[in-house]
Amino acid sequence: MRMIVDQIKCGTAGMCVKTCPEVFRFQEGSKKAIALFDIIPPSLERKALEAARLCPNKAIFTIME
Repeated sequence: MRMIVDQIKCGTAGMCVKTCPEVFRFQEGSKKAIALFDIIPPSLERKALEAARLCPNKAIFTIME
């Protein structure tokens, strides 16, 4: 599974970073989030999906492979 943060929709609320800091971080010099992995480790998938669900701007997209 992959997760992509839409940089246009990201409103810097930080819910993803607070919910799943193992997968999401703020970009340096910006408060926009990024995913740290190209492919989310299976052990973090559930937590990353919860972070995406909590995003108030619906800026996190999941790609199932």
